[in-house]
Amino acid sequence: MVSTDQFRQEIRSRFQLASTQGRKDLTIECGELYRSLSKLPVFDPWMIFCCNAMRAEMATTDRLIFDDSKASLLTIHYALPRHQRPPPKSN
Repeated sequence: MVSTDQFRQEIRSRFQLASTQGRKDLTIECGELYRSLSKLPVFDPWMIFCCNAMRAEMATTDRLIFDDSKASLLTIHYALPRHQRPPPKSN
């Protein structure tokens, strides 16, 4: 089983590579991301971790793309470069 954190690491790795290449955006399809890290079928119940990771990495400049012709449905168009979030404030 692949965790949400593992999917988030892969997404961030893709952001970094795309930014290094000078790209202004990156589109990730949930089924493709899931298959790249998991050997389980795309409709496996664990796929929710992949979807959660993709949504967690979204910023206000990103957009969801729903394509009912694709089995996984969820695709996100991420804007680049990504801006680092400030660290959480400690009390």
